[in-house]
Amino acid sequence: MARLAAAVITLLAVLCVVSLPAAVGGDARFIARTCKRTNHTECVKMLSADKRSARATTVHQLAGIALDIAGATVKASAAAVYNKFVENHGQVLELTLLECWWMYDLAVDEAQAAVDAYSSGGAYGDVMRHQLAGYYAGIMCDNMIDRRTKVSPVADIDKTTAKHCSIAVDLVGLLY
Repeated sequence: MARLAAAVITLLAVLCVVSLPAAVGGDARFIARTCKRTNHTECVKMLSADKRSARATTVHQLAGIALDIAGATVKASAAAVYNKFVENHGQVLELTLLECWWMYDLAVDEAQAAVDAYSSGGAYGDVMRHQLAGYYAGIMCDNMIDRRTKVSPVADIDKTTAKHCSIAVDLVGLLY
């Protein structure tokens, strides 16, 4: 009887060890399958940077994580753009960077409104509308600076913000 119990325990231990990598790989496959539906090449990279994604089992969970990531990106971008505005005091781009910072500052509140609406079960259309403020802050800031100079001090910030917000919006859009 003791031998049978030991054999069963050993078999269960082996099954656990063998199935663990498959479970982790399954999560990665789920993220990849979901991201493929968004047509964003950076979707997997963005979601994989947040360890909560490995535990996500639904598109709803991944969309919530993406909204959190996009919100954090918008907040960090607002601070970075403000710093660039301060650095460019008296320069050609000073007022343009101030306008960019205003857009980003408004987008921070909108990104939080998107997270709050999503968390409380709000309408997906409202969530997307709020989150698009960050997307448009990045796009519009990039366009305004491109009109004034060939080298943008915030080009990478604008592109990352727009990309993260767009991915979040597309993931929420999959829930319709």
